[in-house]
Amino acid sequence: MIRPDTLALIPVFRAVASTGGFTAASAALGITPSAVSQKIRQLESNLDVRLFERTSRSVRFTDAGRMLYEDTARSFLDLENALEKIGGLNARPAGTLRINLSRLAAEICILPRLVDFARAHPEINLELTTDDRLLDLVAGNFDAGIRMSDTLELDMIATPIGPPLRRTVLAAPAYLVDRGIPTHPDELSEHDIIRYRFPGSGRLEPLIFSIDGQIKRVNPHPKLVLDDNSHISLAVRGALGLAQRFFTTEQDAIRAGALIEVLNEYEPSPKQFNIYYPSRNQPPKLMAFIRWFTGEP
Repeated sequence: MIRPDTLALIPVFRAVASTGGFTAASAALGITPSAVSQKIRQLESNLDVRLFERTSRSVRFTDAGRMLYEDTARSFLDLENALEKIGGLNARPAGTLRINLSRLAAEICILPRLVDFARAHPEINLELTTDDRLLDLVAGNFDAGIRMSDTLELDMIATPIGPPLRRTVLAAPAYLVDRGIPTHPDELSEHDIIRYRFPGSGRLEPLIFSIDGQIKRVNPHPKLVLDDNSHISLAVRGALGLAQRFFTTEQDAIRAGALIEVLNEYEPSPKQFNIYYPSRNQPPKLMAFIRWFTGEP
């Protein structure tokens, strides 16, 4: 049976782990750093295992500490959701809301309406963490994430967010004058291709086409590999090669003639971002966010 005093010390341990140090944890918990240190020593004594390696400059997990932090994440999220559900039955949306999303999702889905949301919900403290790697929402203590539907875990609740996104192959006029215009995806091997590498997996994103009613993933040898969409945009505009981009991110340049669409007849079906979360029982602050950014009533 777990000792009650051990259970009472776990929140202090998680505060140190999530803030990165005893001083930061003390501010979050409203107690002194020495009290935090004493409680961690007590927990380590109760468990008979060292949870943190401490130096004068840093605090980092031991293997046991990392395991305890990861294995208690789901339980604490469930407990937090249960308490928020009870306390928020008639409550207004309020509190800290942590969303993990890709940079592209932030640009397309959130930033255009962010100012109005913040003004409409002054009691919500919104924290957006933009990261193109796929992270565990529960382990990261996030309320929700925003990603493409084909990257989501099967046990997540997901709702479409943002506009449908056309994928189009783009090039600068100077590149097409110099290298010619491809008329079929098979011709891409004869061109300089700029490709995106996923930061988390290290995998190159394939180019997607619809050919004779079938989806085809093409992996031409890249001339240039980048892991940031803004860098790809700069490279395409600089006539360094062809790249498959989302139309909405480059529509101003396309309309101005600074970028040219090619292979339009092989354009695949649009993609869409989803906001996802691990439980149907969500607090008012998250439901307010979802309604605002998905256009739900």
